Amino acid sequence: MIAHIDVDAFFASVLVRKDPRLKGKPLLALGMGGGCVIAASYEAKAYGITTGMRLVEAKRLCPHAIERLSDFAEACRASRDIEDILANHCPRIERMSVDEWFLDLRSLVGGTPKDTVQWAQDVQTVVRQHLALSVSIGIGPTKTLAKMASEYRKPAGITVLTLENQMSNHSAFCILHSSFLHDRPAAAIPGIGHARTKHTEAHGWKTAWDFAHAPADTAARLFGKAGRELQQELHGVSVYPLQVDDRPPKSVSRCRSFRMTRHADVAYAYLLEHVSILVRKMRREDLACRSIAVWIRNREYRASEARRRLPQPTDTEEALLIHVRECFYQLWESQGHATQAGLALHELTPRGSCQYSLFEAPKRTDGRESIQCALDAVHARFGRNAVVRGRQVPIQPACQRVSTAYGDVTGSPVPACPRKASPALCTPGHHDT
Repeated sequence: MIAHIDVDAFFASVLVRKDPRLKGKPLLALGMGGGCVIAASYEAKAYGITTGMRLVEAKRLCPHAIERLSDFAEACRASRDIEDILANHCPRIERMSVDEWFLDLRSLVGGTPKDTVQWAQDVQTVVRQHLALSVSIGIGPTKTLAKMASEYRKPAGITVLTLENQMSNHSAFCILHSSFLHDRPAAAIPGIGHARTKHTEAHGWKTAWDFAHAPADTAARLFGKAGRELQQELHGVSVYPLQVDDRPPKSVSRCRSFRMTRHADVAYAYLLEHVSILVRKMRREDLACRSIAVWIRNREYRASEARRRLPQPTDTEEALLIHVRECFYQLWESQGHATQAGLALHELTPRGSCQYSLFEAPKRTDGRESIQCALDAVHARFGRNAVVRGRQVPIQPACQRVSTAYGDVTGSPVPACPRKASPALCTPGHHDT
């Protein structure tokens, strides 16, 4: 049996934990740009507010809702704490996202617990007592069924799906697998959702049961290989195993939403911030990227994207900025405004030794690496905002624009960079040219 753990209204719940005065009130947890709802308390959801809704639309539904920017640092800490608790309850865990996990209950000593409901209640109690957060838990024979079950009785719900020949526990938390599929709409199936229900509705598949028993060739034609795999998962046949290995990621990405701007410098400043953060993530894993994707979103929430294949594996800001800048201005010429800017680094591979280009002097390549090593050392010691590029200044909080950290950085010894014994110190005023 597989368990799916989902934190209820995660980003909003983290804000409530930080400020208990928000408890019981309609709360909107906003993204970094403040224009999009990434989580809403259940008091706000009662007004029809959903994740991903624009703030202006949410305020129309609930004018008295409280708005708060999400605390991502606190959310990451809460996520790590939850995962530590889950690791004490099950040895095999797959982290699906910052607030979702799959657990393989068969990996427990003695196999799947005889009383899975009691096991789930124990997990809920520990998370609530130690972290003041509530989780919903779904348990089923496959990952798809477990995820559907966790959504069934939110918040703080427990749902255990059992096959007809395994119905030994008649607890109110247990539901027959077949009855559950009859009760759930086709849109509740992960991988179908509301965007693709036009296909299920066109064929008269109103429930998850209808889709599970639809002709396999029709499902495969409409949804590809995933359609047939979802049918097997709904029948209780496990197709998607838990991904519990520690392989490095294949790509990393970051985006930021903001109020519409027609100033290219503002949108580009967010991209510079993305470059700095993603390069640090890459280098921590000792990886380099082979291609990039830059996108900006317009006021109609449509995104335009530009991709570029890099001439060689790259892991320094200086080398990436050349390509990021060209991609950005290519998009900006055709659009002229933006409400979001995003960057993805693709085809991540082990970095290996520094590679020189046939079309660039080795001295310049070494210089980029020295600058990056210096940035890594300064950021590791003083934080990511200790040194920023000049063109990032427009988006820095006011408290960080006039920083005394530069004096500390240049006046204190810089810790040794893990990649180079004696990195050259980057000057505070450095920016891309």
